Amino acid sequence: MKLELATALVLGFAAPAIAGQDVTLYSDPTCSCCQDYADYLKVHGYEVKVVPDTNYDRVARDAGMPDAGIGCHVTVIDGYVMSGFIPVKFIEKLITEKPAVSGITLPGMRMDAPEMAEEALASLEVYAYAPSGVTLFPLE
Repeated sequence: MKLELATALVLGFAAPAIAGQDVTLYSDPTCSCCQDYADYLKVHGYEVKVVPDTNYDRVARDAGMPDAGIGCHVTVIDGYVMSGFIPVKFIEKLITEKPAVSGITLPGMRMDAPEMAEEALASLEVYAYAPSGVTLFPLE
C-alpha cells in the first residue's frame, strides 16, 4: 500500500490549516525516502513539486541553514527553507505565525517519519535558523 493512501486512511484525509499551499521539494534523485515526505505533504493538502537535484543542499546553504541541519531533502514553502521530515503541525505554525527566521530544520532521520505520533510532537527538536543564530522552534 502506498504511503500516501495509508497515511490518508490513518489520518482521515486531514487537511492543513493552510490548504493548497505550494511546496517545492529538492532532493537527491537517488534518495527514495524523499518521495515519502512529498506524499505525506500531499495527503495534508499541500501542492508539492519535486525537483530532483544532486546539489539540493545549495538551496539550504543559500538560505543560511547550518550544515548540521541539512538532511536528504530541502523544502521551500512561503519563502521559508526547511529540511528534514518536519511534521505539518510545525509547518502550519511557521507559515501562520511568520516568524523572522529563514526556515526550520529537524536534523536526523527518524524511523517513524514522517507520520509521527501526536504524542511525539512535543519531544521533537525542531530548530529555527536566521542570520542571528539557531533556536529551538517548539510547537507551544
